[in-house]
Parts: sequence; structure tokens; C-alpha cells
Amino acid sequence: MRIGIDAHFVGVRPGGNEQYFENLIRALLRQPADGCEYFVFSYRGAAQERLPDPRAVHVPLAMRSVWWQRAIEIPRHVWRLGLDVLHVPFNFLPVTRCRTVVTIHDLGFLRVPDFYAPLERLRMRLFTRMSARAADQVVTGSEFAKRDIVEEYGVRPERVSVAPSAVDRAVFRRLAASEGEAVRRRLGVSGEYLLAVGVIQPRKNLAILVDALAALRAHGWPHLQLVLAGREGYRAGELFRRASERGVEAAVRRVGVVSEPDLVALYNGARAFVYPSFFEGFGIPLLEAMCCGCPVVSSNATSLPEVYGDAALSFDPADPAALVARLEEVLRDPALSCRLVERGFARAKEFSWDRTAAVVRRAYGP
Repeated sequence: MRIGIDAHFVGVRPGGNEQYFENLIRALLRQPADGCEYFVFSYRGAAQERLPDPRAVHVPLAMRSVWWQRAIEIPRHVWRLGLDVLHVPFNFLPVTRCRTVVTIHDLGFLRVPDFYAPLERLRMRLFTRMSARAADQVVTGSEFAKRDIVEEYGVRPERVSVAPSAVDRAVFRRLAASEGEAVRRRLGVSGEYLLAVGVIQPRKNLAILVDALAALRAHGWPHLQLVLAGREGYRAGELFRRASERGVEAAVRRVGVVSEPDLVALYNGARAFVYPSFFEGFGIPLLEAMCCGCPVVSSNATSLPEVYGDAALSFDPADPAALVARLEEVLRDPALSCRLVERGFARAKEFSWDRTAAVVRRAYGP
């Protein structure tokens, strides 16, 4: 079987979708040999540096535009290579005659539409519906997301496969104290801090975390900081204005997009990793934090309980007082933090890229 995978921005830009496909492809290439050949499409072949495995044939895409890639370049390569299966991320499914598989992470653009730019929302509404209905198989990351896709688009449940994300536990791990401290010093991070990871945008609900930081600094933790790791997305400026209004602007440290080793060091040094998101199809930073031995405090919305299980303190993302209370528990009780860390190690072991790849391989067909 000849399988093509659209990894168009792997090696070009960081992001959850790119991370998912990079790890998925790496795990697919580790699967037992079954006669499959893998062809990886990426802009100018950038994925080859990230995925140098000789079992993958890298096919460079000439244009950066995803529209051009999927409308023109990829269909042409599918025909030229005689592919049996094409797997693409998210929406805008190319028109081909081979079997198609599409990954749809979530329907946040429908459920929390105000958190998306109008043009992006329109594009996703149109093309995700078309892709979900036209693809031979849909892959998603959680049972929550599967139910949402089935109900919204009328897709038969057997056409939707749940393939959760995972993390590389050789990368995301506990560090020696000196190793982590050196990295944090280079990043300009010191003292006690809470950590949030991901794109800075309203859907992530970071405003509630800024409010919680102000409350905690006023009542017992005057030197506590908040470290934000991730790129600035849609309406990010609103968050920084809120920090200024709450008087904690100087306590909010933006480190931007960091390398995996630097991110590991940040997880290792945090008093807690906080994930207050309103809507997620999975939530891979939860697993990253757990693998690094960082206590987790998380929203109980959408798919997130499927990820953290019993390994986090949860709260309603619309309840600021609940978040403050949960953070106070972690900050005041070292024994509780230790229990969360141990549960986190156990929970993270339940997720594996190899198991995820096996699910996706079955979605490709016999």
C-alpha cells in the first residue's frame, strides 16, 4: 500500500498540528513492516530534517500556500505516485480518486465561534463539513471530539477513529535541578511561577489565570509569577491589557515559542501547570507537564478529563474563584503536589504514539 501524508508545515513552523503529525509519522515508520510505503509531503521538503528515516520518501511542495498545495500540488503528486491512501490534517480535502483520511482535532470554531477570527471561522465551517462528509475515514483525538463530529456532520461512528496524542517520555522527563535551573536562567525565569503553554488566544481562557495570579499575589504569594510559553495568536493583546489592569503586568513573563528542551525545563521548575481552556479536542500540554513531574491544575471542559483522569485538580473554566482555590491547594500543600506528580507519571504512561499509530494505520485500510 502506498500512503501519502500531508505534513505541509512540519519543519517550517511550530504548532500542535505539526507536532501531532511529526510524532504520528515517526511512530508509523516504527510499525511492523507490512508492505506499506510512506510518502511525506512538506513545504520544500522541510519535514525531512525532522523525519530523516529512510523508509519515508519526502516529496517537496513548491508553494507555501496550503490552498495551492491541496488544490494543485498534492493531487498531482497523488496521481503521479499512484497512491492508495492520502491522509491530510484538518480541513480542505484534496480531490483525488484514492482513499482519503482526514484528521479533525475539534469543532471549536462551531462551539466557541467568538474565539476565532471571522475569516478563519468561515473557512473552517465550510471546509471541515465538506471534508468530514467526503473522507473515507476521519481521525480525531478524543471520544468527546468523536461524538461532536458524529452529531454535527451525521458521520457514521464507525467512520471516525479515536487516535489520542502522546508525548515522547525520553524528551519530556524529570531533570536534575542544576540542568533545569541553567535553562530557566537563560530564559530570564526565576523564583516561583505558574506555567501556561499554548497559543495565546481567548479560547485558552488565560484571562482567568491572570485574575487568579492577581488574587494570589494579594493574599499570601506576593512574588508569584506567571510564565507564558507559546506564540501570540488571535486577540492576544487583550490578555496583556488585562494584566496591566490587574496590576500584574510585571509578573507575567512571556518567553514565546521555545524549544522542547527549554519547555521541559520550564515544566520542571513550575509550581503548577495550569490549563484553563474553554475548549480542546485533546490537550497535549497536560501530558507534557505530567511527564516532567509538574502538578496539573486543569479546566474540566470538553475533552480534558479524558486526558488527565485522576491526575489533576480540576475546575470550571467559568469560575475564577474555583481556580484560585485549586491553586491555593497546590501552593499550600506539598503532599498534595507530590500525589499529583505521581498520578501524573502513571497517567501519562497510558498514552503512546505507537498505539496511536496502530489506530491510524487501521484507518488507512487493509
